[in-house]
Amino acid sequence: MKKVALFGLTLALGMNFSQGLSAKETIVIGEVSWDASLAIENVLKSIIEDKFDVDVEIISADQAAIWSAMDKGKGNIDVHPDVWTSSQTEPWAKFIEKGSKESVRANKVPYLGSDGFYIPGYIQDEYGVKSIYDLAKPEIAKLFDTDGDGIGEYWPGAPGWTGVKINQIKAKGYGFDKYFTPVVVSDSIIKAQLKKAYRKKKGLLFYYWKPEWIHYSYDLRKLEEPAFTGYAGNSKKQDKDYNPNGCYKFNDTDNWLEDSAITCAVPNTKVHIGYSTSLEKRAPKVANFLSNVALNAEDVSQWIYNIANDGQDPEEMAQTWVSENPEIVQSWLR
Repeated sequence: MKKVALFGLTLALGMNFSQGLSAKETIVIGEVSWDASLAIENVLKSIIEDKFDVDVEIISADQAAIWSAMDKGKGNIDVHPDVWTSSQTEPWAKFIEKGSKESVRANKVPYLGSDGFYIPGYIQDEYGVKSIYDLAKPEIAKLFDTDGDGIGEYWPGAPGWTGVKINQIKAKGYGFDKYFTPVVVSDSIIKAQLKKAYRKKKGLLFYYWKPEWIHYSYDLRKLEEPAFTGYAGNSKKQDKDYNPNGCYKFNDTDNWLEDSAITCAVPNTKVHIGYSTSLEKRAPKVANFLSNVALNAEDVSQWIYNIANDGQDPEEMAQTWVSENPEIVQSWLR
């Protein structure tokens, strides 16, 4: 009996020990399909693993899946490392804004990003293409014909991006949708096409943003757009930039192309880190850290360049930066 009791006690202790190990929290970061995400997520992973008693995993997912998982709060995906508010207006309003579900939080201090339509510098210099309205000319559109059908092609973004819809709405608003076809492919494919276009001095029209490493490697020119005059539409009535006659009306409905109208650029975009509100209970110190992270576009650009152009391993890049910038990291850990 004593042996049985001892065995039972040993088994119970073993089970408790095992349960204690399995209780260690795992923070899952969602990786979206651009280089800033790759850089930021590895910096976050390096700090979180070093400073908190948790594991960190990174998994690739489209933005819709990341928002859905953060909303549910079950730990499938906890963090969106690079939320561009200009192209994520709908999930931001649904999950983050006060009075919404408030199932997702955003860090307090965003960095500023910019975006627009870009072309190679040699196309602008030779043909004088400077304005977005220049694209609504058949002779200009032919400069961007990549498949020989006489119609130009442009890249509005990658599959799953809200920006794909926004940029097609812009094409309609600026009138070049009649002469161009949108081609929705991955970010990696458009970068390969950019390399090929530069080698052959061909035209390429594509949506892009800063920070990003390609601006270090290629002479790219952003096309001029009319100035922003405000957000229109009922969903934006509480926004500080609301204007019922504003130039930016985006309705993410079943008939989004017909129900929307965008005829202007947008201000520089606030780019946040998003994280599930559930972390405030599951891993409160990690949630506090994520709330305090304050990135800047210069650092993010450098991280991207180190990874994409210099070939540094993302994890090694992150660890090096963290070790060389203890004061910045400590300010996020306060």
